[in-house]
Amino acid sequence: MGLWIGTPALNATENIIWQKLANRTQGGRAVGGRLHLTGTRLLFVPNHIEAITGGKRWEAPLTQLRAVGRQSPDGGLFSGGIRTRLRLDTDAGTELFVIDPIDEAIAILDAARTS
Repeated sequence: MGLWIGTPALNATENIIWQKLANRTQGGRAVGGRLHLTGTRLLFVPNHIEAITGGKRWEAPLTQLRAVGRQSPDGGLFSGGIRTRLRLDTDAGTELFVIDPIDEAIAILDAARTS
């Protein structure tokens, strides 16, 4: 995808239909990278520096995305918790992302979840 952020591993028939820079809450820190939406999955790819320092890739099939919404600030200084975050409830648990504009992300991801 670029020099700073790696390319997501896509299936042969898969295309990225939306993407946005985001920080994913991982443990006690916010990992910088990019959130990608395809017709079947949502994927997060950390930037190269974050990957070297333990930032993990993440993905979830859209069929396992149960809810899209907001997570109120919880005060977590390094986890992105001083801002309202995008909340994704999946079959595997909850994922939180700092993303702008949050309203656009919620609308796009909720529409993808229900289509």
